[in-house]
This record gives sequence, C-alpha cells and structure tokens, in this order.
Amino acid sequence: MPLNYLYLEAEAARAEESLPSMSYRALVENLGRLSELGVVAPENPATMLVAARLVDRSRIRQSGMSGSELRSALDQYRRRRDAVDGIVKALEGALAFLLV
Repeated sequence: MPLNYLYLEAEAARAEESLPSMSYRALVENLGRLSELGVVAPENPATMLVAARLVDRSRIRQSGMSGSELRSALDQYRRRRDAVDGIVKALEGALAFLLV
C-alpha cells in the first residue's frame, strides 16, 4: 500500500474524530478538505452529522458568520466536483436562515 494512502487514511480518521468538537466556522471552512478525505461523502454517516450541524440554528447564530461569508463558502463548495448534494442543501438552508 502506498505511503500517501496511509497518510490520507490517518488524516481522514483524525478529521472524522474531530467533527464533534469542531466549531461551526471551522466546519464550514474545512468542508472542501473533509470532502477530499472522504469524510463528507454520499452514504458516509459522518455526512449526516455535518449536515445536521450546518443547519443547527443555534450554531449558526453563535458562529458569528455573516451571510456573505456563508454565501461565499456555499459557492466555493458547490463548484467542487466532489460536492455532496446534502451538504449543498444544508448550506443553502443555513444561508436562508441567516438572510431572514
């Protein structure tokens, strides 16, 4: 097995373990890397946790993120070839909440 594969697998495991303690802003900022590592992927149970946290209204409020920051994150994530539809929809829901 190539060394790079083992490194990425270990990084993915660490990233998945850190999800419960990750702040909202950190979660949004790291969506791309989480997708690259396969932590956020269709059929991965961790993806459901990420989506639930992204639409959690109290987390959104506490994050201090602005609508423009969230819109930028959504646009960047949406352009990724490995973007997960459920995460895109969660970001859209979070943005809609912020803009109300």
